[in-house]
Amino acid sequence: MKQPSLQPDILSGILSDESEKRHQLDRNIFVETYGCQMNEYDSGIVRSLFKDRGYSAVRSEEEAGVILLNTCAVREKAHERVYGRLQSLSYLKKRNPRLVIGILGCMAQNLGEDLFAMGLPVDLILGPDNYRNLPELIDRMRDEPGRSYQLTRISSTETYEELEPEVVSGPLAFVTIMRGCNNFCTFCVVPYTRGRERSREPGSIVREVQNLIDRRGVREITLLGQNVNSYRHESGGDFTDLVKRLLDETSIRRIRFTSPHPHDFPERLLRLMAETDRFCSSIHMPVQSGSTEVLRRMRRDYTAEEYMDLVSLIRDIVPDVELTTDVIVGFPGETEEDFQKTLDLVEKVGYEKAYMFHYSEREHTAAKKQYADDVPEEVKLERLTRLIALQTRISGERNRADHGREYDILLEGPSRRSDKEWMGRTESGKVVVMPVPAELQLDFLQAQGRLARIVVESSSQATLRGRFVSFVQ
Repeated sequence: MKQPSLQPDILSGILSDESEKRHQLDRNIFVETYGCQMNEYDSGIVRSLFKDRGYSAVRSEEEAGVILLNTCAVREKAHERVYGRLQSLSYLKKRNPRLVIGILGCMAQNLGEDLFAMGLPVDLILGPDNYRNLPELIDRMRDEPGRSYQLTRISSTETYEELEPEVVSGPLAFVTIMRGCNNFCTFCVVPYTRGRERSREPGSIVREVQNLIDRRGVREITLLGQNVNSYRHESGGDFTDLVKRLLDETSIRRIRFTSPHPHDFPERLLRLMAETDRFCSSIHMPVQSGSTEVLRRMRRDYTAEEYMDLVSLIRDIVPDVELTTDVIVGFPGETEEDFQKTLDLVEKVGYEKAYMFHYSEREHTAAKKQYADDVPEEVKLERLTRLIALQTRISGERNRADHGREYDILLEGPSRRSDKEWMGRTESGKVVVMPVPAELQLDFLQAQGRLARIVVESSSQATLRGRFVSFVQ
């Protein structure tokens, strides 16, 4: 039987609805972030730029017409994760030919157009200094189907300082104060992907922090930079001056920072930290190796002895400081004796926590050009296992030493395991989980961002478990 044809007005309505759905899909962006807190902040910049152009951020790649992966280049494993993720997105590209998939961040900057030659579903490659161009490039690609773009120019001035991306998690927020790095450690790709150091104007940082407090109820900020103690703006003032200005001119309750470099850590900053509990007594101080010879090849600009002198100075001025670190094992030329020196240093310092990795070659770094990757993979993994075991023991011991102590914690959110538990951090950065006190009759939204006094009753190597005593404020 012949099927009845659709009336022109009905057909027009269907086509109009389909066109509207396609237009809405085109204006949805999904951003996925890999790597460091700086990348989290940059993803916030990207979302802010698209929001100003009428785009909507969505929570799933299935809902998006633009998928952006903000990538890391510090270790090979980060690259492998992105390659796998791109392959998993291929089906969406087949289903929607208008879908734009872009690679952002340090991996994009480091590999550039080589990514196009890998047979991956990639339309767009943008380095960290080129995000202002993103919305315009996406619009241009809509008008030129099948066109791909690469933009990996490194800027000597870009800081995105007038943008406020609001990278907020409950009462916590990240704020980038500078970009780039001038240190050129031989293992590190960051100076080649993020360029030379340039600092934001201090007034713009003060305004961003106060806006986060006023608009989002933020109580704690973490100041971000590849080497924050190199912060210096032409209008005057160094990193210590910036922190003092934030303490004086904003109502922020807690300030943290990451990461400093040991070779130029300022004593003035420690004196300021000792003066107020608003400047948190936690310092992430990357050591990388306990061997002076390995440090020399890494071009770290300090010896193991100088690093230990700095640790002593820190603990003299801020006795309750919590120290964390980064360590690389298996760097080219590392002997068993060198590695034992790293174990000895880690034992002597007694870090609260350490981020530990085995060395992997990175494109364009001095280490890859100058040194053979001569430590066998099985030796790297065996050394890493020994280091992790040592740090696990130390972390457990330090946490057990806190049993019975009282701390004031900033309540951040429900614990990962149960909404009947709250999670927060001490002023020095330790994670605390505590049962929700039934007698309080509070849901978490009423408690989030408040300071609560707890007493530590038990612990694991990563977490303290506490009992609620009272609200401090």
